[in-house]
Amino acid sequence: MSIMEELSAAQAKLVISAAAQRRVPLAVTVRCENRWMNLRSTLWAAEDERLLIEEPQPEQGAPPYEFVPGETIGLSFKLKHYKHVMTSTVEAVQPLRLDDGTVVTVLALSCPSEVHRLQRRAYNRAAVPPNRIVRASFWLGGRQAEPSGTSPDRPVWPARVLNVSAGGCQVTTEADVANVMDVGDTVGIRIAFGPGTETFFADAQFRHAEVVSNQALLGFQFVGLAQTEEGRAALGLISKKVAEYQHMADAGKTRRAWVEDRP
Repeated sequence: MSIMEELSAAQAKLVISAAAQRRVPLAVTVRCENRWMNLRSTLWAAEDERLLIEEPQPEQGAPPYEFVPGETIGLSFKLKHYKHVMTSTVEAVQPLRLDDGTVVTVLALSCPSEVHRLQRRAYNRAAVPPNRIVRASFWLGGRQAEPSGTSPDRPVWPARVLNVSAGGCQVTTEADVANVMDVGDTVGIRIAFGPGTETFFADAQFRHAEVVSNQALLGFQFVGLAQTEEGRAALGLISKKVAEYQHMADAGKTRRAWVEDRP
Protein backbone atom coordinates (compact mmCIF):
# COMPACT_ATOMS: atom_id res chain seq x y z
CA MET A 1 0.00 0.00 0.00
CA SER A 2 1.20 3.50 -0.87
CA ILE A 3 2.19 5.67 2.06
CA MET A 4 -0.28 8.27 0.72
CA GLU A 5 -3.52 7.59 -1.14
CA GLU A 6 -6.72 9.32 -2.20
CA LEU A 7 -9.86 7.73 -0.77
CA SER A 8 -12.89 6.91 -2.86
CA ALA A 9 -16.07 8.85 -2.13
CA ALA A 10 -17.48 5.87 -0.22
CA GLN A 11 -14.28 5.41 1.81
CA ALA A 12 -14.13 9.13 2.62
CA LYS A 13 -17.74 9.11 3.84
CA LEU A 14 -17.07 6.14 6.13
CA VAL A 15 -13.88 7.65 7.56
CA ILE A 16 -15.47 11.04 8.24
CA SER A 17 -18.52 9.37 9.82
CA ALA A 18 -16.29 7.27 12.10
CA ALA A 19 -14.26 10.36 13.07
CA ALA A 20 -17.45 12.28 13.89
CA GLN A 21 -18.78 9.43 16.04
CA ARG A 22 -15.54 9.54 18.04
CA ARG A 23 -15.45 13.35 18.03
CA VAL A 24 -11.80 13.30 17.06
CA PRO A 25 -9.56 16.36 17.51
CA LEU A 26 -9.07 18.40 14.33
CA ALA A 27 -6.15 20.50 13.17
CA VAL A 28 -7.37 23.50 11.16
CA THR A 29 -5.13 25.64 8.96
CA VAL A 30 -6.14 29.01 7.56
CA ARG A 31 -4.33 31.65 5.54
CA CYS A 32 -4.36 35.06 7.21
CA GLU A 33 -2.94 37.73 4.89
CA ASN A 34 0.67 36.61 4.33
CA ARG A 35 0.90 34.05 7.11
CA TRP A 36 -0.68 30.79 8.23
CA MET A 37 -2.52 30.07 11.45
CA ASN A 38 -2.86 26.65 13.08
CA LEU A 39 -6.01 26.16 15.13
CA ARG A 40 -7.51 23.36 17.22
CA SER A 41 -11.04 22.03 16.90
CA THR A 42 -13.22 18.91 17.26
CA LEU A 43 -15.38 17.19 14.67
CA TRP A 44 -18.89 17.22 16.16
CA ALA A 45 -21.07 15.80 13.38
CA ALA A 46 -21.03 14.63 9.77
CA GLU A 47 -24.31 15.22 7.94
CA ASP A 48 -25.19 14.36 4.33
CA GLU A 49 -23.88 17.56 2.81
CA ARG A 50 -21.83 19.23 5.53
CA LEU A 51 -19.65 18.89 8.61
CA LEU A 52 -20.09 20.59 11.96
CA ILE A 53 -16.90 21.35 13.87
CA GLU A 54 -16.28 23.12 17.16
CA GLU A 55 -15.31 26.77 16.75
CA PRO A 56 -11.53 26.53 16.14
CA GLN A 57 -9.24 27.99 18.78
CA PRO A 58 -5.77 29.48 18.08
CA GLU A 59 -2.52 28.41 19.68
CA GLN A 60 -1.85 29.92 23.11
CA GLY A 61 -0.99 33.60 22.80
CA ALA A 62 -2.21 33.90 19.21
CA PRO A 63 -5.13 36.22 18.33
CA PRO A 64 -8.57 34.77 17.56
CA TYR A 65 -9.56 34.23 13.95
CA GLU A 66 -12.85 35.32 12.42
CA PHE A 67 -14.17 32.90 9.80
CA VAL A 68 -16.25 34.09 6.85
CA PRO A 69 -18.60 32.09 4.59
CA GLY A 70 -16.95 30.94 1.38
CA GLU A 71 -13.49 30.69 2.94
CA THR A 72 -11.40 27.61 2.15
CA ILE A 73 -9.67 25.95 5.11
CA GLY A 74 -7.51 22.89 5.63
CA LEU A 75 -8.51 20.05 7.96
CA SER A 76 -6.64 17.03 9.26
CA PHE A 77 -7.28 14.37 11.88
CA LYS A 78 -5.78 11.10 13.06
CA LEU A 79 -7.77 7.89 12.91
CA LYS A 80 -6.28 4.47 13.55
CA HIS A 81 -2.94 4.20 11.70
CA TYR A 82 -3.52 7.13 9.37
CA LYS A 83 -3.59 10.89 9.23
CA HIS A 84 -6.36 12.18 6.97
CA VAL A 85 -6.03 15.53 5.19
CA MET A 86 -8.62 17.49 3.22
CA THR A 87 -9.95 20.95 2.43
CA SER A 88 -13.40 22.35 3.03
CA THR A 89 -15.38 25.56 2.62
CA VAL A 90 -16.98 27.53 5.45
CA GLU A 91 -20.75 27.77 5.01
CA ALA A 92 -21.78 29.42 8.30
CA VAL A 93 -20.90 30.12 11.92
CA GLN A 94 -23.83 28.97 14.05
CA PRO A 95 -24.89 27.71 17.51
CA LEU A 96 -25.34 24.00 18.24
CA ARG A 97 -27.30 22.60 21.20
CA LEU A 98 -25.71 19.46 22.64
CA ASP A 99 -27.55 16.54 24.25
CA ASP A 100 -26.96 17.97 27.74
CA GLY A 101 -28.46 21.33 26.76
CA THR A 102 -25.13 23.11 26.43
CA VAL A 103 -24.93 25.48 23.46
CA VAL A 104 -21.62 25.73 21.61
CA THR A 105 -20.53 27.71 18.57
CA VAL A 106 -19.68 25.60 15.52
CA LEU A 107 -18.58 26.04 11.95
CA ALA A 108 -20.78 24.47 9.29
CA LEU A 109 -18.53 23.26 6.49
CA SER A 110 -19.10 21.73 3.08
CA CYS A 111 -18.23 18.04 2.85
CA PRO A 112 -14.72 17.67 1.41
CA SER A 113 -14.67 16.58 -2.23
CA GLU A 114 -11.33 14.79 -1.75
CA VAL A 115 -9.81 13.07 1.26
CA HIS A 116 -6.23 11.82 1.31
CA ARG A 117 -4.74 9.61 3.97
CA LEU A 118 -1.12 9.20 4.92
CA GLN A 119 0.33 6.45 7.00
CA ARG A 120 1.19 8.04 10.34
CA ARG A 121 4.79 6.88 10.04
CA ALA A 122 5.16 9.51 7.30
CA TYR A 123 5.08 12.04 10.18
CA ASN A 124 7.94 10.30 11.97
CA ARG A 125 11.14 12.25 11.54
CA ALA A 126 13.50 10.51 9.11
CA ALA A 127 17.17 11.50 9.13
CA VAL A 128 18.77 12.14 5.76
CA PRO A 129 21.29 9.29 5.26
CA PRO A 130 24.99 10.24 5.51
CA ASN A 131 25.51 9.43 1.84
CA ARG A 132 22.72 11.77 0.68
CA ILE A 133 22.67 15.55 0.42
CA VAL A 134 19.29 17.31 0.53
CA ARG A 135 19.52 21.04 -0.10
CA ALA A 136 17.08 23.75 0.87
CA SER A 137 16.66 27.47 0.43
CA PHE A 138 14.20 29.67 2.31
CA TRP A 139 13.05 33.28 2.58
CA LEU A 140 10.65 35.35 4.66
CA GLY A 141 7.05 35.90 3.61
CA GLY A 142 5.92 32.56 2.18
CA ARG A 143 6.53 30.81 -1.09
CA GLN A 144 4.68 33.46 -3.14
CA ALA A 145 7.13 36.08 -1.82
CA GLU A 146 10.20 34.37 -3.30
CA PRO A 147 12.67 37.08 -4.40
CA SER A 148 13.97 36.98 -7.96
CA GLY A 149 17.46 37.05 -6.45
CA THR A 150 18.99 37.32 -2.99
CA SER A 151 19.84 40.79 -1.65
CA PRO A 152 20.60 42.30 1.78
CA ASP A 153 17.01 43.50 2.21
CA ARG A 154 15.39 40.35 0.73
CA PRO A 155 17.75 37.48 1.47
CA VAL A 156 17.38 33.87 0.37
CA TRP A 157 19.27 31.61 2.77
CA PRO A 158 20.82 28.31 1.67
CA ALA A 159 20.62 25.34 4.02
CA ARG A 160 21.14 21.61 4.26
CA VAL A 161 18.29 19.37 5.38
CA LEU A 162 19.13 17.09 8.32
CA ASN A 163 15.79 15.35 8.74
CA VAL A 164 12.33 15.55 7.23
CA SER A 165 8.78 14.33 7.68
CA ALA A 166 5.39 15.10 6.20
CA GLY A 167 4.99 17.60 9.05
CA GLY A 168 8.21 19.59 8.64
CA CYS A 169 11.98 19.53 8.56
CA GLN A 170 15.14 20.57 10.34
CA VAL A 171 17.91 22.35 8.47
CA THR A 172 21.34 23.69 9.26
CA THR A 173 22.46 27.09 8.01
CA GLU A 174 24.56 30.10 9.05
CA ALA A 175 24.22 31.06 12.72
CA ASP A 176 23.21 34.68 11.99
CA VAL A 177 19.96 33.54 10.39
CA ALA A 178 18.57 32.53 13.78
CA ASN A 179 18.59 36.19 14.85
CA VAL A 180 16.51 37.35 11.89
CA MET A 181 13.34 35.30 12.46
CA ASP A 182 10.78 35.10 15.24
CA VAL A 183 8.91 31.92 16.17
CA GLY A 184 5.75 31.75 14.08
CA ASP A 185 7.16 33.62 11.08
CA THR A 186 6.05 32.25 7.73
CA VAL A 187 8.76 31.41 5.23
CA GLY A 188 8.80 30.01 1.74
CA ILE A 189 11.03 26.97 1.42
CA ARG A 190 12.38 25.00 -1.53
CA ILE A 191 13.73 21.51 -0.89
CA ALA A 192 15.61 19.52 -3.50
CA PHE A 193 16.01 15.79 -2.85
CA GLY A 194 17.72 15.43 -6.19
CA PRO A 195 17.55 16.55 -9.83
CA GLY A 196 14.45 16.75 -11.97
CA THR A 197 11.09 16.29 -10.31
CA GLU A 198 12.38 15.57 -6.81
CA THR A 199 11.98 19.19 -5.72
CA PHE A 200 9.09 20.95 -4.01
CA PHE A 201 8.10 24.37 -2.66
CA ALA A 202 6.08 24.94 0.52
CA ASP A 203 4.98 27.49 3.04
CA ALA A 204 6.38 26.76 6.47
CA GLN A 205 6.34 28.23 9.97
CA PHE A 206 9.57 28.81 11.84
CA ARG A 207 9.29 26.85 15.11
CA HIS A 208 12.65 26.82 16.89
CA ALA A 209 16.40 27.45 16.59
CA GLU A 210 19.52 26.14 18.24
CA VAL A 211 22.90 27.77 17.60
CA VAL A 212 26.06 25.70 17.90
CA SER A 213 29.37 27.38 17.02
CA ASN A 214 28.87 29.06 13.63
CA GLN A 215 25.85 26.99 12.61
CA ALA A 216 22.13 27.27 13.38
CA LEU A 217 19.77 24.30 13.55
CA LEU A 218 16.32 25.54 12.51
CA GLY A 219 13.00 23.72 12.74
CA PHE A 220 10.17 24.38 10.27
CA GLN A 221 6.59 23.12 10.17
CA PHE A 222 5.01 22.74 6.72
CA VAL A 223 1.58 24.38 6.42
CA GLY A 224 -1.13 24.37 3.79
CA LEU A 225 0.19 21.45 1.75
CA ALA A 226 -3.14 19.61 1.81
CA GLN A 227 -4.98 22.59 0.32
CA THR A 228 -3.67 22.45 -3.26
CA GLU A 229 -2.99 19.76 -5.83
CA GLU A 230 0.64 20.89 -5.96
CA GLY A 231 0.88 20.68 -2.19
CA ARG A 232 -0.55 17.18 -2.11
CA ALA A 233 2.00 16.16 -4.74
CA ALA A 234 4.68 17.55 -2.41
CA LEU A 235 3.25 15.48 0.45
CA GLY A 236 3.47 12.41 -1.75
CA LEU A 237 7.14 13.13 -2.57
CA ILE A 238 8.01 13.78 1.08
CA SER A 239 6.24 10.61 2.18
CA LYS A 240 8.11 8.56 -0.43
CA LYS A 241 11.44 9.95 0.79
CA VAL A 242 10.56 9.36 4.44
CA ALA A 243 9.78 5.72 3.65
CA GLU A 244 13.03 5.41 1.67
CA TYR A 245 15.14 6.91 4.46
CA GLN A 246 13.43 4.79 7.13
CA HIS A 247 14.10 1.66 5.06
CA MET A 248 17.76 2.63 4.65
CA ALA A 249 18.09 3.23 8.39
CA ASP A 250 16.48 -0.13 9.22
CA ALA A 251 18.75 -1.90 6.73
CA GLY A 252 21.78 -0.21 8.29
CA LYS A 253 20.78 -1.38 11.77
CA THR A 254 20.34 -4.93 10.48
CA ARG A 255 23.80 -4.90 8.87
CA ARG A 256 25.43 -3.53 12.03
CA ALA A 257 23.72 -6.15 14.18
CA TRP A 258 24.87 -8.92 11.82
CA VAL A 259 28.48 -7.68 11.95
CA GLU A 260 28.44 -7.37 15.75
CA ASP A 261 27.02 -10.88 16.13
CA ARG A 262 29.68 -12.49 13.97
CA PRO A 263 32.18 -14.58 15.95
